[in-house]
Amino acid sequence: MTLDDGLTACSALMFVIVLLVCLKPLLKLVSLHRGGQKGGSAALSLVGQMALDRTRRLSVVRYGSREVLVLTGGNQDVLLEWQNEGGAFAAALEEAS
Repeated sequence: MTLDDGLTACSALMFVIVLLVCLKPLLKLVSLHRGGQKGGSAALSLVGQMALDRTRRLSVVRYGSREVLVLTGGNQDVLLEWQNEGGAFAAALEEAS
């Protein structure tokens, strides 16, 4: 391998690295658009979690302006809907832990 071949390989590698770094913001924008997120905030978000025991977990999930309480683990999962003005579930989880 000559010096000219080595320089060509290094310059090609540097070009690919620069191209990947420059395309990263564009790829992030495309993935946000594909995921259905608007304005950079997710419509579905996890507000808080609390482990009840080794297998069960209590979670508060927010979808838009609604919050739901989800009990996962054990034999079956339970979903409790809560329509509230504030973050009563999140405040209760913070208070309990």
